Amino acid sequence: MQKLVIAALLLALSFQGQAQVRTFDFNPKQIIDPNNIDIVRDEYGVPHIFGKTDAEVAYGLEWAASEDDFETLQFLLMAAKCYLGIHLGAEGARIDYAVQAMGLHEFVEKNYESGVADDFKLILEAACQGVNAYAAAHPEEVWVKKAFPVAPQEVIIGFMLGQSLMAGVDGVISGILDGRFAKELPKKEINDDGIGSNAYAFNSALTDHGNTYHVINSHQPLEGILSWYEAHLHSEEGWNITGGLFHGSVSVLHGTNENLSWAHTTGNLDLQDVYEMHMHPKKKKWYRFDGEWHKLETKRAKLRVGLGKKQGFKIAIRKKYWWSKYGPTFITKHGTFAFRMPSLFEMNAGEQWYRMNKAKNYAEFYETLKIQGVVMQNITYADKNDTIFFIANGKVPRRDPNYDWSKVLPGDTSATLWTEYLKVEELAQNLNPACGYVFNTNNCIYNNTCLDHVNDPDLFPVSIGYDASQRTNRGNRSKEILEGLSHIDYEGVKKLKFDVQFPDSMVFLKNYPIMGLFDMEPADFPDVSDVLEKFQQWDFRSDSTNMQAAVIFTMMYEMYNDNSFSVKDVRENDSIRTAFFLENLRSTKERLIKHFGTIDLPLGDVQVLSRGGVELAINGGPDAIRAVYSKEREDGRLEMFLGDGLVQLVKFTEDGPEIESISPYGASNKPESKHYTSQMKKFVAQEFKKMTLDKDEVYKNAAEIYHPGARTQ
Repeated sequence: MQKLVIAALLLALSFQGQAQVRTFDFNPKQIIDPNNIDIVRDEYGVPHIFGKTDAEVAYGLEWAASEDDFETLQFLLMAAKCYLGIHLGAEGARIDYAVQAMGLHEFVEKNYESGVADDFKLILEAACQGVNAYAAAHPEEVWVKKAFPVAPQEVIIGFMLGQSLMAGVDGVISGILDGRFAKELPKKEINDDGIGSNAYAFNSALTDHGNTYHVINSHQPLEGILSWYEAHLHSEEGWNITGGLFHGSVSVLHGTNENLSWAHTTGNLDLQDVYEMHMHPKKKKWYRFDGEWHKLETKRAKLRVGLGKKQGFKIAIRKKYWWSKYGPTFITKHGTFAFRMPSLFEMNAGEQWYRMNKAKNYAEFYETLKIQGVVMQNITYADKNDTIFFIANGKVPRRDPNYDWSKVLPGDTSATLWTEYLKVEELAQNLNPACGYVFNTNNCIYNNTCLDHVNDPDLFPVSIGYDASQRTNRGNRSKEILEGLSHIDYEGVKKLKFDVQFPDSMVFLKNYPIMGLFDMEPADFPDVSDVLEKFQQWDFRSDSTNMQAAVIFTMMYEMYNDNSFSVKDVRENDSIRTAFFLENLRSTKERLIKHFGTIDLPLGDVQVLSRGGVELAINGGPDAIRAVYSKEREDGRLEMFLGDGLVQLVKFTEDGPEIESISPYGASNKPESKHYTSQMKKFVAQEFKKMTLDKDEVYKNAAEIYHPGARTQ
């Protein structure tokens, strides 16, 4: 089998001699003393990092994060260094190739010194020292010895890669290579999965005692490089924040400091453009641009592919890729296509998040948005001064209105080659609406508060990507709750966060019109009449005790994974839709009977949160406010793998923020740790644990205190 893999790889890649993966020198301007840093673990294992300087805290954060999940951190760093091929073989080499074809290394190499602020360079250097020190102290956990030391430039590449992935670069590349874009499909058709996040903010127009409430509730994978890691960062230079971050991000990505909090949700901005190149009929690799012919720049990705046990044997490979005036360019059997994304040319996300961490008020926070390093995440904001705010944040190209930017573009003119971006002030936003709330659940970007404060769509260019028709079940249900609301207390905020009711009019992933199942007469389909009746009896709730939801959600996932029907046909053709429904009603019935012997069972018997031998029934559902997205297991159960990740609730009072949080699993991703599953029971019970920014309180209730490298437990 391995010989076949090797042969296929060598056929796919042009072998052109020895390859040397690009590396960056690491020469820090200051050396961090770990004895100046305290890592304080609370009863749930969450790290609270204390140091005199911000740089010391950054060092401590990366050490603690490495203790809890060095594998995930390494995966990101190996991807940034293009070393995944050494560790994972051919599959890793494909990722290494994509990263190099995106031009990230070249961009950072050219722009790092002049484009990154000096004070943030010190943060990056300290974070790298923390990672490198952990790797040196734990060589048995290191995948590729030559990958260390990690340099700050590689952390920046990690930011750029992460943002590109969230902006859909994988869908763009695969759409080019498999020919979907050659069929002139709208770009949105390529990346239409309907999954996102929730965020709510309420001020004294609605709340009791003049308090401001905030719900931070991003929906991410429960594991991997885009899963949340919780930490508290505290320095004597004014850094004091708790919240969620991704491994390698060196600061909190959203959370709460002493003065304010913010939450991210996925925006509906158009941040990817695909171009069909006009190639010369006779001269290979020449393309037309503004009436003149230009040759594609040929580059070579430098790859190493590990083979054999523990990848002890490696082959060096170079594979060509190309670059045009637009950016990364692919020559395929379907044609030659280029793509362009703001994330490929923006390396200041980390700095922006760091400055957001340290903002003291709304004015300072808004100023950080002008960096425009965070290219696509909406922001819902609240602070101690009773300010609430929403912005459809991002770095959006200023595009020529004469083109349809929702589709593949002509790659032969400078008119489609954007180089400028909309200013923050030009994006949809809402400050302190009279009704007292702002929210986003990936619903229509204009509709983020009460109706009399809706943003006017005519004020924004069509090419920005705002979709007035965008609907989510979470958004529709939120509006049902929020419209006409005259008051909300803290318990009401909690109830909202864990709401399991679907709206009266439901949509589903891929926007399948599942409400059509209510129009089918069970007597007309006797073999599935019992399943159809279950669906039609459903009260649209996703409690774990619900006796219809097990059938409903099993069928939803059967439909979502059914690729035998065109999504477009199911949406638009009545007879095809009926055939599609019938097929999935039958497969749902067969699946439940096979594994459970009946279709009469509660949701909790089917839908579970599982890890480390702990398996718990969980309520919620796909695109419910209590968001649970599952994968089908061989035993018939639906196992949650995405949705509610780290949840944080904040109440700003005269005495400072009161903070509660909960994670689906625990603080550690190591199976041997007692914190591998320590938060699961609270998570499924919809309970929170208390968090604090108060240093004295943290130390008073500490379960463990140590310096990096000096842990005794």
